[in-house]
Amino acid sequence: MAKEDEKEAEGDAKGGGRKRLIIIALPVVVLVVAAAAWFLVLKPKDDSAGAAAALPAPKPGTVVPLESITVNLAASHFLKVGIALQPTADATEVDGSKALDQLITVFSNDTIDSLSEPEGKDAAKKELVARIKLAYLPEEEITEEEIVKANEDVSGGKVKETNDLSAAEAEKRAAELKVQPLVYDVYFTEFVMQ
Repeated sequence: MAKEDEKEAEGDAKGGGRKRLIIIALPVVVLVVAAAAWFLVLKPKDDSAGAAAALPAPKPGTVVPLESITVNLAASHFLKVGIALQPTADATEVDGSKALDQLITVFSNDTIDSLSEPEGKDAAKKELVARIKLAYLPEEEITEEEIVKANEDVSGGKVKETNDLSAAEAEKRAAELKVQPLVYDVYFTEFVMQ
């Protein structure tokens, strides 16, 4: 009987060793499988081949006020509006004529009612800032073909010219820029409607 107890104890010892091995090996195997799954499936992809990385925040330059202009609104009303451009610190000189042209494009034929509401004024400013940034792209860093392709991409292949983009398309295009525009921000210095 002693031999049977000895064999049983020896069997328990061998079985216990297997159990310990399983208890130790199982978490290690789970960790290895989890790491492999993360690496192959869940790890963020390096997007260097796809979209460009987000632009670094530009350093703002000195604010340059532009002369106020009068823009015709709908129903025989007009808007006297002044803006100031804040170019990036890298911009050597920013000609205000492009910004004034965009200001006329955005506000012409708008209604006094829509611009009287804070939401309408904010929406117009958001569109104006986007259009001004698109107007002040550095010519040495982006080609006309790249501009046309980006406009077609954002408009579903319908628009080649930047001025023909809708407000939403212009804002989306400005948000997706892969080159830094020469203008950092735009400020209203005067906004009088009559």
